[in-house]
Amino acid sequence: MIHSPTCQHALRALIYLAEKDAPGPVLVREIADAAGVPRQSLAKILHGLRNKGLVRSTKGPGGGYQLARPGTDMNVMEVIEAIDGRVELDKSCILGLDVCTDHASCALHDVWKLFRENYVATITRMSLRDAADALKRKRMVIPL
Repeated sequence: MIHSPTCQHALRALIYLAEKDAPGPVLVREIADAAGVPRQSLAKILHGLRNKGLVRSTKGPGGGYQLARPGTDMNVMEVIEAIDGRVELDKSCILGLDVCTDHASCALHDVWKLFRENYVATITRMSLRDAADALKRKRMVIPL
């Protein structure tokens, strides 16, 4: 697993909000049900994301959460770094060796290095809206 379960839950929730593109707040219950995330956990995650400026919250009737910026203006990497911190896949060996560099590498070093570079570049470019659109296309091909 590259990212923590909390990060995975945050991504699923924010991708849902980007897909829904609601003009106002969305209830935590709706987000949790749609994203398949436990409600209690999601409430804490969204509170943390509010403190980091990624979502806005509204209390009271009609309250809930919405993206702080349009889904087209927020990339997947922002969410990951807000939850898990800076992505530093280059600091670890895929086989768990203490030392794994270009000069003293494991058997999978070159493959892991290429994967890391492509992964980081892709999630930095990919907006939440892009992720939502990709999910929507997949649902059209393979209904969930």
